[in-house]
Amino acid sequence: MKIAIVAITKNAAIIAKKLYEVLEGDVFVKEKYRFDGSYAIEGDFINFVHNIFHKYSGIVFIMATGIVVRSIAGVINDKFTDPAVVVVDEKGKYAISLLSGHIGGANRLAINISSIIGAQPIITTATDLEGIISLDVIAKDYGLYLENVGDLKKVSAALVNRENVRFIIDDDLGIATLFDEYIKKDFDDKVDAIVYVTNRIVKNIDEKPYVILRPKNIVIGIGCKKGVSFDDLFAFINETFENTSYSLRSICLMATIDIKKDEDGIQQLAKFLDVPLLLYTKDDLRTVEDKFPISDFVFHTVGVGSVARPSAYLASNKGKEIAYLKKNGMTLAIYRKEGIVWDG
Repeated sequence: MKIAIVAITKNAAIIAKKLYEVLEGDVFVKEKYRFDGSYAIEGDFINFVHNIFHKYSGIVFIMATGIVVRSIAGVINDKFTDPAVVVVDEKGKYAISLLSGHIGGANRLAINISSIIGAQPIITTATDLEGIISLDVIAKDYGLYLENVGDLKKVSAALVNRENVRFIIDDDLGIATLFDEYIKKDFDDKVDAIVYVTNRIVKNIDEKPYVILRPKNIVIGIGCKKGVSFDDLFAFINETFENTSYSLRSICLMATIDIKKDEDGIQQLAKFLDVPLLLYTKDDLRTVEDKFPISDFVFHTVGVGSVARPSAYLASNKGKEIAYLKKNGMTLAIYRKEGIVWDG
């Protein structure tokens, strides 16, 4: 977390220095309270805050809460993009998680700050007060993609109020233990909200508030003739995922042979899916080539008998094959990654 620490009084600057020595980050103080490594706050304070607000993932203000509220009011967006904001009083008695407590990490930052300066952390998010880890924190900690975030407040409220929240979790994910504390043992037929934990496309959704947590554990291996366009590659992959009822949101990695590294279509696809592109050499692929059917054409073209399957197999840590298809000079292998320890 890239942190800014902001202080405007002498006492606050002393606390800022203590935090700086542990948290590092950038410290901003009034010119007359500067110390080695700190920066001076220049110009209008609200303009200064607006200028730095989205440059940091966490901001610690050491001053009155009212000043902070008035200063950040004009630049707040939403819980998914705003930085964590923590306010510490200038005596260092309290560390208040003010904004982005869960996804932004302000709750944890407030607790960390409190341990450094001996303050009392102030956490007001309902799930924390009820001793429940929020779904967005679980999603962040375990790299799950959170879908239908518009219903997150309603689902979280149902959890806090101990209403009937049904969890529908794919049996083959090995992830169910993460949600043990949420799943009611005395569940009745009434459903107030639903949490899906799945790689699959969710259909026929009940008219109840719901969120989908997507495990990022699907790897795709790509083989293709030279010059295949992004549009053709994406149409092929999108069609295959729809036909197999898997969500593109669960893709965590693309893999292929290194001679394809400069193919625009492949590079654009990795960028569009927002996943890393892993490139294997011919020697890498040959180590597992005997596990798959060999294509004479592919062998004479690239020097190895198969690309998509070996690439996906290696990238998924010898995972389980979900699908393998060919179309118009393109091959696609979809594998589920193995070896993920969800519960640490």
